[in-house]
Amino acid sequence: MVGFTRRLLLIILPLILILTFNATNVHGEKTLVFDDAMLFTEEERLALGEELGKLSSEYKMDIVIVTTADAKGKTSREYADDFFDYGGFGVGPDYDGLLFLIDMDNREAYISTSGIAIRYLTDLRLDRILDRVFDEGLVDGDYYGAAMAFIKATRTYLQAGIPSDQYNEEEGFFKPNKISVFDVIIGVIGGLVASGVFYFSTKARYKTPPTYNQYSYKNNSIVNIGPTTDRLIYSHVTHRVIPKPSNTSGRSSSGRSTVHRSSSGRTHGGRGRKF
Repeated sequence: MVGFTRRLLLIILPLILILTFNATNVHGEKTLVFDDAMLFTEEERLALGEELGKLSSEYKMDIVIVTTADAKGKTSREYADDFFDYGGFGVGPDYDGLLFLIDMDNREAYISTSGIAIRYLTDLRLDRILDRVFDEGLVDGDYYGAAMAFIKATRTYLQAGIPSDQYNEEEGFFKPNKISVFDVIIGVIGGLVASGVFYFSTKARYKTPPTYNQYSYKNNSIVNIGPTTDRLIYSHVTHRVIPKPSNTSGRSSSGRSTVHRSSSGRTHGGRGRKF
């Protein structure tokens, strides 16, 4: 009897350990709300975390909300991108996900996108999400309302799917040409020579010999000015339809997702707005 009980325990104990491990994994999910600026109550933080967890699981991406009062000298974009990258967020090989930052240091709300989220949330959609964030709480200091507005608006666009005209466009940077002192000297000398040649050649071409007034034109001239009237005889009106300019590139700006490289070398989309 003792031997049977011992064998039964050897079978049951591993099963208990496996179930305990699985239960720990289920409840030990990623933290998705980081309220470093202390803008939410504990109840609000838990409510936000629950909504983010549902949305993240449904679309298989990490959707994170972060608040900070110290951006550590970074811009809001840099802080949001780095928090996402170095915080271990992103699902799959393309690090699918997005992060909403309320930056009290730079006074800016910023949304950083990564992976498939870049395609879902185009520049236009990000601007509209920010519109809702500002209209539904951020301007009035209702940070919980602003965070919930972000979640609701993001859900709307995830449900709508990836726009048919969506495309990624690398962020362009203007690089001014470098001009040396030698280039400036050559340019000035060349300009002076060219202008001098033009001036003297024009002056020589228009130079005429002096003439003497042999007649008193003021006394001998006869001017007869009489009244005149204009009369409309005929009119003709032509109508034309001016076509709207076509998009030669075949791409609509509404489907553009502007992307850039973060400090980790990953590709991110994103938009921000000061408050």
